[in-house]
Amino acid sequence: MQFLHPFYFLLSIFIAVFILFYFFRKQYEEKIVSANFLWEQALNEWQASPWLKKLQQNLLFWLQLIALLLLMLALVRPFWVEDVLKGEHIIMIIDSSATMSAAYENSTRFAEAKKEALELADKLGGQEVTLIKTGEKPEILSSRESDPQTIKRALEEVSLSYKHEEMNDALNLASSLSAGKEAAVYIFSDTVTEKQVKENFKEQYVEVHNIGEELENLSLLTFGTAPVDGSIAGIAVVENQGKTKQDAEIRISSENEILFKKTISIASGEQYVLQIPSLPEKPYYEAEIAVEDGYKADNTLSSIFTNANPPVYSLGNINTFAVRGLQNAGVEMLQTEAGASVQDLDGVVVAENIPLTELPKTALLVFNHSEEKIQLTEKLQAKDDPLLQYVNFEKVFIQSASKEIEGDWDTLLSSGNIPLIQKGTWNGKPIIILNFSLADSDWPLQPGFPIFLYNSFQWLSQSADFLGYFAPGEEKWLNIGQGNGRWEIFNRNDQNLYTLDLTKESFRAPLKPGIYQAVSENEIVYFSVQLDDREKQANVQQAFKINSGQSGESGRIQTPNDKLWFILALIALAIIAMEWEVFRRGHRI
Repeated sequence: MQFLHPFYFLLSIFIAVFILFYFFRKQYEEKIVSANFLWEQALNEWQASPWLKKLQQNLLFWLQLIALLLLMLALVRPFWVEDVLKGEHIIMIIDSSATMSAAYENSTRFAEAKKEALELADKLGGQEVTLIKTGEKPEILSSRESDPQTIKRALEEVSLSYKHEEMNDALNLASSLSAGKEAAVYIFSDTVTEKQVKENFKEQYVEVHNIGEELENLSLLTFGTAPVDGSIAGIAVVENQGKTKQDAEIRISSENEILFKKTISIASGEQYVLQIPSLPEKPYYEAEIAVEDGYKADNTLSSIFTNANPPVYSLGNINTFAVRGLQNAGVEMLQTEAGASVQDLDGVVVAENIPLTELPKTALLVFNHSEEKIQLTEKLQAKDDPLLQYVNFEKVFIQSASKEIEGDWDTLLSSGNIPLIQKGTWNGKPIIILNFSLADSDWPLQPGFPIFLYNSFQWLSQSADFLGYFAPGEEKWLNIGQGNGRWEIFNRNDQNLYTLDLTKESFRAPLKPGIYQAVSENEIVYFSVQLDDREKQANVQQAFKINSGQSGESGRIQTPNDKLWFILALIALAIIAMEWEVFRRGHRI
């Protein structure tokens, strides 16, 4: 116990004076005695113990004395030293990626991270706390919060996102938030390296809690299916990331029915390629490693079966170069009959100068051009996309473009801010739009044009029968056009997870990897949530600290806690109130 203002102990002089007043306070008590000799006996007793008698046993005296002592102690401000976290501004980064679901002791890495973060929150000394959750984009869950209960509640509500942590983005965000004020950063993850941290923090104290241990883990790296010679064949690649040889059973199932299984043996650090010769036709297939290892999230993968060669229909007056290019890619185009209904077409439709509202709800390749031309003056800029793979636009000339079709499209090729090639979804189906006439370009004469048509056909074919593959929690705007935008999302057990109104909000995939269904009226579309390839190794790094400064390696600083003065003053006031009540009632001892 120490004191902030010990000079207030000088007030003890006044307490001594107060006691002296009681020593010399005259008190008289009327007594009737029969003779004077009794006074002589009382005087002898008084002189035998004068100090004890003068210190009268009076309740008011003791109450007043205690109140004065407590008030003096409150003024000297007694305190004790305790450990609190370093930094005026505490920044906590919580890793919510899939690898944090790996087993650790009797729980998971993520549960242990939350536990350690809550323990640190108990040591806060009034500092402001900013809580950041990792993901594709780091998310600030609380900003400069100083209320301990609010901080703890935010920590308890953090959940796994199964997304790749993108730790560098989270560190950059924390670095920008820590500028201009003394800050300390506490990171709860499993694979953060010292090099990553030092690139972002030069002076701030950083404490990294890398949680986890080396695991015996089998990882399903890839799984896919495709039609081969009238049947469905599959392939899966399994990797043993542990230090011992592992035996495991690989199961291929669909709609809770096991279609194929095989027991394999994989040496440490090796990969096993499993060939699956024949599977019955199903809407989707799910591969699973039936093994008890420390990391479950990478034990399953799904594949949605699609028709690799859907029928291709042409609507409108399609440019001859486009027809020839598709035919050279091995596509047989079907011409629709005049007056026939096109709304029932199922496959891939190639259309030219037809409004989207008049096209069927299927995969579309649209050539959009009008009489109103926009002259192009700037260089063509192409985006890195699978549709443009092996397609070179350096020598391509496009004279003019047409006004783009309104919608939320992804632009792949542009001239300045004028989009030329776009892709996206319409009515929940894939669409590719070319906003220029092939007659106004020499592109059809270039070798990249048939390659583009081949890539487009492959993309539209693979995407025609299902909604697509998504990352955990991925949000994407799906242009559904006209009609019902209400979609019910179900998991593989037919449990309704949530409802989306795609006319007002973007499509949001579930967080947990697996097969799901999107249901709208009588339409059922499958989609798959896939784990990021970077989340298929549950590695772990050592915990460390940097920029410890003068406070030692603990990351704590000693600070005085002088809250006791308020309690002492409060008790003194209570005693003064009690003393007043005793005086009022006239009680004496």
